[in-house]
Amino acid sequence: MRNHSGIHHPRHCFCQIPESELLYWLKKRYLEQIPTVHLLDSTDDLHEKEVISIVSMLDVDEATMLELMGDVEMPEHHIMHCRENLKKLLGLNSPLREK
Repeated sequence: MRNHSGIHHPRHCFCQIPESELLYWLKKRYLEQIPTVHLLDSTDDLHEKEVISIVSMLDVDEATMLELMGDVEMPEHHIMHCRENLKKLLGLNSPLREK
């Protein structure tokens, strides 16, 4: 398993997080362009760190996402489907890359 410094391995799927929480961190990450690592450092709340980590899954390739979300008790196809639904909702047609 690769080292993914700072990322908290999510225990919940995209669909298990309230949309308002996802949107808050999505705005921070993509509209305000705050790097994921800085967002993670901005809070000590473990739930917020998990939501930030879930948001960061939009930036990674499918294999890495599935590796990092290995603790989510959902089938891989479910997790991939939920990520694609979130991308469609946000109008993201191509993978995002962290700068």
